[in-house]
Amino acid sequence: MARFVLRRLVRGAVALLLFQTLIFALVQALPYDFSAFFIVSPSLRAFIREELGLDRPLWEQYARWMWGFVRLDLGRSFLYWPAPVSRVILSRLPRTLLLFLPAAVLAYLFGIWLGKEIAWRRGGMLEVGASLFSVAAYTSFAPWLGFVLLNVFGWYLRWLPYQRLVNPNVWFNAPVTVDRVLIGLLGTGGGLFAGGLGLWWATRRITDPLLRRAARIGGLTALGVAAWMGWNASGIGPLAADVLAHLVLPLGTVFLLSFGETMMTMRAAMLDSLREDYVLTARAKGLPGRVIRDRHVARNAILPVLARLALSLPFVLVGSLVVERVFMWHAMGQALFDAIEFQDIPVILGILSVVGVLVLLAHIVLDVLYAWLDPRVRYPRGE
Repeated sequence: MARFVLRRLVRGAVALLLFQTLIFALVQALPYDFSAFFIVSPSLRAFIREELGLDRPLWEQYARWMWGFVRLDLGRSFLYWPAPVSRVILSRLPRTLLLFLPAAVLAYLFGIWLGKEIAWRRGGMLEVGASLFSVAAYTSFAPWLGFVLLNVFGWYLRWLPYQRLVNPNVWFNAPVTVDRVLIGLLGTGGGLFAGGLGLWWATRRITDPLLRRAARIGGLTALGVAAWMGWNASGIGPLAADVLAHLVLPLGTVFLLSFGETMMTMRAAMLDSLREDYVLTARAKGLPGRVIRDRHVARNAILPVLARLALSLPFVLVGSLVVERVFMWHAMGQALFDAIEFQDIPVILGILSVVGVLVLLAHIVLDVLYAWLDPRVRYPRGE
């Protein structure tokens, strides 16, 4: 297994090198000239180009940029000069992760669960309604879906706050910054997710389904109450609640964009697996329906879902950047659009590089998970 992971890491490094070369070539092909924004004399404009490194040959710019990327130095922003690009990205990255990660995880988990259920209990209004809803959500244009949710739930019904990251009235004279609260919420979400996985693992051997479900619901409730009490005890609970209230609509948009495809893929894979001979054999042996569904059919059906997840993950992440612009969620998406508008090449390259690294790491994790779930995958030299 170790060699398998090592081979994936080496291939990932080669793929990252090719990706970095490609985005550099594509960005440099654009007719960008940041010095054109300054109405100055030609000599002063030439000085600006020299100071920014725009007068150097492309091969030298590429070599300097790649060497800086290897050293985790993404250069300096033109628009926020002389701030490093890494500082610009790190100030926005927690906001993007707080939007993207919970939406993606919830969408895939709920999509897999619902696809499994409606395929196992085929027929009825639940299957028809869920299928129509998932197709409508999956085929929706991301900005359009965001505008619909914003207008319905934010403007007309006024159930949720819309646009902006926080309410300025709530944050007047706040003792902490928004980014600190965002990082705390991101850590809390990660802790709750890890606790949920541990709870599921600890209760998997409980044979009674009602007792197992009660233990899991009770454990999740206890984790949620503990997190809520911890935030209230910190004295910044209302600030966190304000951020979460503003997060609902953009998170729901990204969730709907991701959920539909996962549910339909899981449903189709489950229906294909149900026709296999091993299902008939398991039924003939008298295995319970829950065991056949979860340990045999669903485990094989989830493999194409993981493969599709690896392909769709970049589009979901890029879609979340677009959704950020719709809801004025000042994160990496807003920084990317500002960089495109003002021709800030280092920030464009830096954000695209971060997106590429995140997607690459997710692909490696999914490859390892796929190999662990599929017994037909063999490692080299009999490992």
